Amino acid sequence: MIREKKVEFKVKKETLRGSLFVPEGKGPFPGVVFFHGSGGIGEMYFEAAEKLSQKGILGFAFNYRGAGVSDGEFEEQTLEMGITDAKAALEFFRSQPEVDRKRLGISGTSFGGFLAALIVDSNVKSLILVGPTAYSPKELNNQRNQAGDLTDAFVASESFKNISRYKGKLLMVTSEFDEVIPTPVIQEYLKKAELASKIEEYVLKGAKHRISINPSARKVLIQKITDWFLETL
Repeated sequence: MIREKKVEFKVKKETLRGSLFVPEGKGPFPGVVFFHGSGGIGEMYFEAAEKLSQKGILGFAFNYRGAGVSDGEFEEQTLEMGITDAKAALEFFRSQPEVDRKRLGISGTSFGGFLAALIVDSNVKSLILVGPTAYSPKELNNQRNQAGDLTDAFVASESFKNISRYKGKLLMVTSEFDEVIPTPVIQEYLKKAELASKIEEYVLKGAKHRISINPSARKVLIQKITDWFLETL
């Protein structure tokens, strides 16, 4: 029987909260951590995490500071603070006894895609970026909801530099009618990820940037996430 294990961990003096979805059987299990978008919450990814756990992959979704059930006020959160939260979550996830550290995956959406590309390392076998944003270093002290005009300055994003070193497998998911992320941002990620051992592009037909408000596109995405990690982990 799948277990939802509610967890929490500290970032400075504040507590971040989320859930691990642990498969049946004896671990350790391959694992996937979900990074949600700036205006989203971790609970939006519980369905995907649970579906992975039904297939023997441990899923973990959590909330940044200022989101969902985690501590903090959204209006006080900067991009830099989101980066700190993501790094802490990945390290927390790696420390869980149920997780096989040699079979790790990350799935990041929008701002979460930026975070995933920024912190992914050689210990992550598989990566999904869903409509990822990009930010120049000068924007990192901006509040999360006010940053990212995605002008030409986006090419200075450290997320591009980091993903250029990534040698694992990459799935890039875009929405057919994304009104937020300019095509050059996606193209830059794909160009920089030249060392990836496998790259696949997938377009969600009929979807805009906020996939969560499109039930049919959301269902397709969850299935694609499940199939991808089953294949690559």
